[in-house]
Amino acid sequence: MLYGRSAEISALDEVIAQARRGCGGAVVLLGEAGAGKTALLDAMAARGEAMKVLRTSGVESESDLAFAALHQLLRPVTGLLDALPGPQRDAVRAALGHAAGAAGDQFLLGAGVLSLLVEAAGPEGLICVVDDFQWADRASADALLFAARRLDAERIALLFGVRGDAPVKGLSSTVDVGGLPEDAATALLESRHGRLAAPVTRELITLTGANPLALNEIAALLTPPQLAGREPLPDPLPGGARLFGDRVRRLSAPARLVALLAAVDTDLEVVLSAAERMGAGSGAVAFAELEESGLAEVSGTRVRFRHPLMRSAIHEAAAPAEVRHVHAVLAELTAGDRRAWHLAGAALSQAEPVALALAEAAERARDRGGYGAAASALTKAAELTPEPHVRAVRLKDAAVAAWLAGRPGQAESLLAEAREGANGDITLVMEIAQLRGRFELNSGNAAEAVRILAAGDRLDMLADAVEAASYVGDTRAMVELGRRAAAHPEGFLRDTVAGIGLTLNGDAAGPGLLRRALARAGELEDAAGYLWATAAASALGESDVATEMAERAGRVANPFEAARTALLLGERLRRAQRPGPARAHLRMAWEIFEQAGAHPWARRAQEELRAAGENAGAPPSSVLEALTPQELRIAGLVADGLSSKEIAGQLFLSPRTVEYHLYKVYPKLGISSRTDLARLVVLRKAPAAAEDML
Repeated sequence: MLYGRSAEISALDEVIAQARRGCGGAVVLLGEAGAGKTALLDAMAARGEAMKVLRTSGVESESDLAFAALHQLLRPVTGLLDALPGPQRDAVRAALGHAAGAAGDQFLLGAGVLSLLVEAAGPEGLICVVDDFQWADRASADALLFAARRLDAERIALLFGVRGDAPVKGLSSTVDVGGLPEDAATALLESRHGRLAAPVTRELITLTGANPLALNEIAALLTPPQLAGREPLPDPLPGGARLFGDRVRRLSAPARLVALLAAVDTDLEVVLSAAERMGAGSGAVAFAELEESGLAEVSGTRVRFRHPLMRSAIHEAAAPAEVRHVHAVLAELTAGDRRAWHLAGAALSQAEPVALALAEAAERARDRGGYGAAASALTKAAELTPEPHVRAVRLKDAAVAAWLAGRPGQAESLLAEAREGANGDITLVMEIAQLRGRFELNSGNAAEAVRILAAGDRLDMLADAVEAASYVGDTRAMVELGRRAAAHPEGFLRDTVAGIGLTLNGDAAGPGLLRRALARAGELEDAAGYLWATAAASALGESDVATEMAERAGRVANPFEAARTALLLGERLRRAQRPGPARAHLRMAWEIFEQAGAHPWARRAQEELRAAGENAGAPPSSVLEALTPQELRIAGLVADGLSSKEIAGQLFLSPRTVEYHLYKVYPKLGISSRTDLARLVVLRKAPAAAEDML
């Protein structure tokens, strides 16, 4: 089954239909290796109904054998040679080795090939398929192109498949076979490998350029945890050698070294300096060869590979020791985050200085909102950390960053690994347990969150457990948790949690604690505090105060907090018999939760909205659905904290093109800055937008 090729099939169907009517022609399918040209040619050969089909393929090892491709194509119809005029018949027979002597005049040979194809077509017509035409021997190619330019009055469709994007001389009709549309690429992956984690599917599509062969083969090389999103994908992806290995092997040793340097660092000046330091002679000469091969080009001051898997092919062609040596040299020529990653690439064993450099790089990435980059750096840092306790802390921090980057499966795996390495450190064990509870709560499993969080004695864990218990209506747990909170020193959060528990239990001391907590509301600064103040006022039955606290929370909240605030406020208004105002808040909460993919929260908002009298049947669409696939990829990289130049390097665009896409994105989403865009994307990918929402 072909996925996502309806436009290409339609164009080729028209060529075949015209040939069937006596208006033949030739068309060239252009595309990289693995794009699906052969599959399309096979499909078209089967769509000709009664039309006869002849086939040949260029073979690299036979490209110097004259008439090898022509012999394969015409062999089934050599019985028709006697119908040709004598000079043409003799020329074709000689070319096919059926008679002694040379093929002779090229015009006679070309005319003879055309005449033989016309005879083979008969009244029903003929489809000729020539795959891998770039490897056809020159003599066959000349004869076939001669015929291809003279089919306009014949019942013949001649279909060429050509690897690459170079046009075929003399043939103007082309069909570009590029990467699959995103929905088709997703369907292809699911048909061969089952349902993958959505972030994994998106990343594979981006990194392979949606090349069908690469998608299928690379997914087959990944482990089940990687496909499920519990472990990060390897960098670079495996499998590039299948598509581009032959081009890498044809490079000279200096050019291969420059290619490897560019595969691990895209700064052209650094690459050339490292090449000369490593004995490659003139780095500029070697890079010129790399450019001539079509594998890479210069974009500004950066080296850009023409396809993401070309980088993979270069890595696969190098020995591990060679890759480590390249990283070591590059570490001497770079600084900051790049130096940290090169030191990690050169490391043979655990090393705290290298791990610390990566942890510092992760902190910088986190500060600019690049949670995905932070998760990767912290995971690698933990791998290189020799001290078990420090390694467990870094794994825990990596789990937080992965969650905030919209990778819940990876976050849970990292947290489980951190828990195994905590080695009885009670403080760390409790921090990890609290994160587990928050992960469960934000994933919609409030009952499990109560079980995990109630095991701790820290006040913030008890407060989180009370919140989780409120979602499942576990009053008994809330009373018990409030009793335990009362043992902590006096303060806003302690008074609120203890007061709620006592009030639910009918204890007269409860309302006093809640009023004392509300008296401190003026000291609050964050949305979480105001939400607890809202809960305190609601427990007292003071709906106006609860509404005021919720509105204050909304004014200082990040997007996810704002949704939770709107949900809480809508619930309060509905219970106060004010369904009209409640619906506005509940609808806003529902929309944000749906757009964030926080489906358990969205269901709760939807149920409240229905209870308020609104038919909430169809889920609202994500605002990000207004973006094209390319704009969505750029938005995702912006959310990871990358600059326009860095995004351009990853997506093989110019920085100016990236900025052009961003200028189109902003008005579509009603925003005006990268910060706003990052918030929207993070909200879309994960049910938390900041660490205090874990």
